[in-house]
Amino acid sequence: MTVFTKPRVHVKLSGVSPDDDSVIIDACHLNEPAFKWSEHVYKPSPHFLIMSCRPIANVDMPDPWVYSWNGIFYLTFTLGDRIEIWASNNIEDFNQPQKSLVWKPDGSGWAPGIWAPELHNINGVWYIYFSGEKPGQGPASHRTLILRSQSQDPMDPSGWQFVGPLQGVPDHWAIDATVFFIRNNLYCCYSGWPVGDNSDTEQDLFLVQLASPEQAMPETLVTISKPTYKWERPDGGKRGINEGPSFVEFNNVRGIVYSAHGSWTCDYKLGLLLLTGENPLDPKSWTKRDSPLLSSDRSKGGPYGPGHASFVPTNDGRVMCMFHCTFNVDDGWDNRKARVMCLDAKDFSPSASCCCCATGETPGDRPGGFLGKIINAIKK
Repeated sequence: MTVFTKPRVHVKLSGVSPDDDSVIIDACHLNEPAFKWSEHVYKPSPHFLIMSCRPIANVDMPDPWVYSWNGIFYLTFTLGDRIEIWASNNIEDFNQPQKSLVWKPDGSGWAPGIWAPELHNINGVWYIYFSGEKPGQGPASHRTLILRSQSQDPMDPSGWQFVGPLQGVPDHWAIDATVFFIRNNLYCCYSGWPVGDNSDTEQDLFLVQLASPEQAMPETLVTISKPTYKWERPDGGKRGINEGPSFVEFNNVRGIVYSAHGSWTCDYKLGLLLLTGENPLDPKSWTKRDSPLLSSDRSKGGPYGPGHASFVPTNDGRVMCMFHCTFNVDDGWDNRKARVMCLDAKDFSPSASCCCCATGETPGDRPGGFLGKIINAIKK
């Protein structure tokens, strides 16, 4: 599917001549679901392919995570003091979702400061992985925490129980954990400071095999990515950031998409690590593309700074990519809305050009939020 630089949709229609096999229509006029599902694989109708790259709801949604299961899209994102799950049958419309408050840190021994929750169904059991901080110790104390549900319905708040920290990993700053299977083995990838380095100048990607969803195998821990490219390093190169990893597998593409550069800047972007070797625990099995997968372009207008993606494969060989972006150049951590684009396997090629999320809805370098201006002034 062609992704246009205007907030419109490319749709193939049956019964149209081969010389005119595509029609541009406004996504707002499409109310009928265009896709069918089977568990977590998205099955598009042969007549409609929708992807507007517009905000899926008029609320801030940093670090959006979407999980498709049995006809429903479950969404969770950073809310700071709690974890909610939202449900919709349309991945592009969470304006009136079903909502469920599934957890607050009260009485858990952990403080607010909850980042990047992810919902996973692992062998029939629902889990949420997220980052939490210790009371009175601030963001530097972030560790990977786990919730487990006793219910088959992830929207049932009574089923969720706090498990605690992921066991078997080093006691160091860790955020953005994600889990996935490769050849029936379960792995966890997360972003963290190098072990023993508390300078907050580098975030690497770590990979560890799990003996169970709650227990890592410490002897398997490896570093699979360091921020070595200029486009991964904010603050004039003084810091390096690889974070927000998400495993993607579709149409012979297998790898980890991650966020790079500063999340408080319009230069935030998505990078790509392709699994090119046989052993995921061998760092040499991962090949980093030298160009980003997805970024914004100030000359083309907003949105800006795409980051922290999650993916839903379709059964026609593509993948839907959800991410957050800001509306203005200097919004900083303000105004981060979730959007969706459809990507082809060719977009993940080692030699492919970087995709752009511009829709033309805002001009370049438009003044932004007050908080963003302060953040950017401090970070310069």
